[in-house]
Amino acid sequence: MMSKTEADITKIPPPRPTLKNFSAFAANIGIRVVEWELDRCVIEFDVKDNVLNGTGVLHGGCMSTAIDTALAHAAIYCTVPENYRSGATVTLNVNFILPVKKGSRVTIESKKTGGGRTMFMSVAEARDETGRIVATGQGIGRYRDGCHAPEGLPRPDGVADGRSPGRFAKG
Repeated sequence: MMSKTEADITKIPPPRPTLKNFSAFAANIGIRVVEWELDRCVIEFDVKDNVLNGTGVLHGGCMSTAIDTALAHAAIYCTVPENYRSGATVTLNVNFILPVKKGSRVTIESKKTGGGRTMFMSVAEARDETGRIVATGQGIGRYRDGCHAPEGLPRPDGVADGRSPGRFAKG
């Protein structure tokens, strides 16, 4: 017989493969880009022990990171696979609506809503595996020089696919 804790966890399908591999922080959270096209991105992550706060639900900082990542990726899809686009968050607003428990899957859909040569605006909705909206977000970002065009910029030698060149020279 299943315990109440096991019975309370909604069965979620296997994770979808990611379209981009992240480094460091986003990889530790387990963020996966599962749909990505011009002006739109869908990311997912599963709520495990490493992203819980002291009360046993998803940490707000983790949700903020995931929403921030989704908002930016809605604006930096590159139509030329060998090239890259890059940007940085200027403002981020996250609205926490419902707590998210361990064993849940969060899916965040983000859309670019406007912008120009230097700035972009995006919105996002985060839902749990039952479809309930658990958080929303809005953000403004700044494109890296030349990265506003959908075709992006040529990737410099030595910079792996899926990565942007570093911002600061190493020395």
